[in-house]
Amino acid sequence: MGKVKRIYVEKQDPYAVSARQLEEECASYLGIHSITKIRVFIRYDVEGISDETFERACKMVFAEPPVDILYHEDIDLPSGARAFSVEYLPGQFDQRADSAVQCVQFINEDETPIIRTAVTYMIMGDITDEEFSRIRSYCINPVDSRETGFEKPDTLETDYDEPGDVKVFDGFISMSEDELKKLYDSLGLAMTFKDFLHIQ
Repeated sequence: MGKVKRIYVEKQDPYAVSARQLEEECASYLGIHSITKIRVFIRYDVEGISDETFERACKMVFAEPPVDILYHEDIDLPSGARAFSVEYLPGQFDQRADSAVQCVQFINEDETPIIRTAVTYMIMGDITDEEFSRIRSYCINPVDSRETGFEKPDTLETDYDEPGDVKVFDGFISMSEDELKKLYDSLGLAMTFKDFLHIQ
């Protein structure tokens, strides 16, 4: 029951709106016209549910059989195609994963699933390394997302380290501006030195 199960879900061609939209954006915004097709897959990694619940969820939660194609474990990468996956940064709220957890619990309320999602983009066409890099940068918002690999994790459970003690800076209020500047430079804070002075 603890083994991680993986599926990919892709919209059938008539319903692949986001894939076609990305193709158009790559041509109009990035000036890349050699793409022949883009395919977009939603990847689900699932742990903590039985095989029976998982099979039911595949048809009722993760995919809609009339419009989706579901792939177990892997997707084939055609010759010449390139792919990358994007996931939320740790701590960012994943609405898709949260909704999937709630729906799976409607199927079996006695199980507590852990679900993580990612979006996998498959780019087909004669594109250069530089163009592929630009497409990746266009698809990844570094504020809330990051690129992730294709290796399936052994577990989705996360162990968080015990946070360290909060630092105390004795004499902060009476520090000279030079001392304050040295302290500011050593901390790598997300504020300006003027903000730091204002706090003092």
